[in-house]
Amino acid sequence: MTQPLRTQILVVTAVLAVVVLSATFYAARVTYREEVAHLGDETLALTAMVTAYVDRNLSAADAVAWTATRHPAVRALRPTAIEEVLQPLVGGSGNVVRNVVLADAGGTPVAWARPPVTSVEGELSSAWLASVAASGRQATSSLLGGADANLHAIVLGYPIEGSTPGQMVGTLGLVIHLEALETVLRSIPLPAESVVTITDDRSIVLARSLDARLYVGRSVETDPADVRDPRAVPPSATRAGMDGVERVYGNAVLTGAPWLVSVGIPTAAADLRTAPIYVRNVAIAAGTLVIILSLLLYFSRRWIVGVREVRRVSERVAAGDLSPLAQQDFGALELNQLHDSLGGMINSLRAAQEAVDAQVAEERRIRTEKESLQQQLIRQERLAAIGVLVSGVAHELNNPLQAILGFAELLTMHEELPEGVRRDLSLIQRESTRASAIIRNLQRFGRQTSEPSPVRLSDVVASVMELRQRKIETQGIRIDLEDQSDAIVSAVFTELQQVVLNFVINAEQAVRDLDPSRRRILIRTSDGRNTARLEVEDHGDGVPPDDEGKLFQPFFTTKPVGEGTGLGLSVSYGIITSHGGETGYHLSRHGGAIFYFELPTT
Repeated sequence: MTQPLRTQILVVTAVLAVVVLSATFYAARVTYREEVAHLGDETLALTAMVTAYVDRNLSAADAVAWTATRHPAVRALRPTAIEEVLQPLVGGSGNVVRNVVLADAGGTPVAWARPPVTSVEGELSSAWLASVAASGRQATSSLLGGADANLHAIVLGYPIEGSTPGQMVGTLGLVIHLEALETVLRSIPLPAESVVTITDDRSIVLARSLDARLYVGRSVETDPADVRDPRAVPPSATRAGMDGVERVYGNAVLTGAPWLVSVGIPTAAADLRTAPIYVRNVAIAAGTLVIILSLLLYFSRRWIVGVREVRRVSERVAAGDLSPLAQQDFGALELNQLHDSLGGMINSLRAAQEAVDAQVAEERRIRTEKESLQQQLIRQERLAAIGVLVSGVAHELNNPLQAILGFAELLTMHEELPEGVRRDLSLIQRESTRASAIIRNLQRFGRQTSEPSPVRLSDVVASVMELRQRKIETQGIRIDLEDQSDAIVSAVFTELQQVVLNFVINAEQAVRDLDPSRRRILIRTSDGRNTARLEVEDHGDGVPPDDEGKLFQPFFTTKPVGEGTGLGLSVSYGIITSHGGETGYHLSRHGGAIFYFELPTT
């Protein structure tokens, strides 16, 4: 199946990347092998240096020992040889000899240059000393000190010839502490984790520059069958050491003793040395691939982008989007001309659409204004009818109430009435008076007046409570009044009634569904310096912070559909503003809402 050109370019670039990176990895592997071979050459050079150093020390000790065996005091096996001959052989900078023993032909020590260390020199057997005297040849002892000992040593034994030629009268033993030799080995500059090891002809470690205490006295071969003569070990080899680290080893045998000197450098050093080369090669390959891919994508984009843009514009126009096209250069004259033609077509279509939209919008505006005027007219007629109806009903109800109230007062004047009847008549008077007050407030509320008059906020609150208190009590809501205002404001009484009624109804709806202990409304009035203030506080959940700025906007409501029109607070805001006051909202300390207004006093 035919693929897009850009996909084909990406596939070719991916194949090229695999080839280039494979070649880079192969070159890195070859470089690594060459570096390992170079490490082998380094280890051979270091092995030769260490071997020469140890041979020089052993040769010096050998020459001194043969000279000491010819001293008269040594030949005579006199204890005075300690101060004359033995002690000068011990110590000194770079000297690995730490003690000297003089023994007779039976192997019994006659004198020590220094007091012997029991844990090491105490292991030196008389039989071995006697065997050196009996053989008449220089010999090297096995390792003294166990595998876990803190001190290890070997002894170089030399036969002592007496006054009679060929007669061996004793043995001179040079005690070499291997820890002194390890100090020298550790001073050799080597890469990290490199190690210098000296083993004897049984593959037992005599000295080691790294972790000597863990390995000295142990065999480098886990299988005794693998123990080989030092001279049979190849000069260079790559293998894992006793600690499990893979190293390149250089091996050499000492001239003065059958010991194998091995210098091992970790193969990880080859990784460290080849890593910069590998990173450089990968960076070069990756950079080259990025440049090639960028060039390919750049040259293909010059016309691919143009074709895609033309297709996108065509789809946009088909979907009805006629927004202007931005001027672009696609790097090809034909594509630019095609793009400009599409732009001209879109401009023509947009002009025609705008003309049609303007005509439709004008017709819609006229129809909306007409419907709005009709609704206002209907509303005004309905309000006028309601006002007339309320006034008539109130007048008709007020007459019988006055008769009930008058006859109740006349009946209470009879002194012979029982107390129970008198209480009932008092209740009739009180409720009739209350009903008259409600009717009076309905008449006032229904009266369409626009002339301000002196008003006390307490009178407004009382009239609203007469109209709403019964409804509040049936919902189990507790309403408290803190009336502390005596000031007079100039306002339309019925308009202030409407504002307070809106605030109280909002508070009712905020607390009616809460726990009975939280169903509480507080109406508070107070006087300022030149203002009178009224607050309606509820113990509800308050208004979300995101909605506070929209509370007094027309048609905004947080109530469910059918419970609010979103006009109550907006109308209240307009009424208070028209009276020169201000209204607002803030959160109460209980978490509920406080709606308030302030009016200037007269």
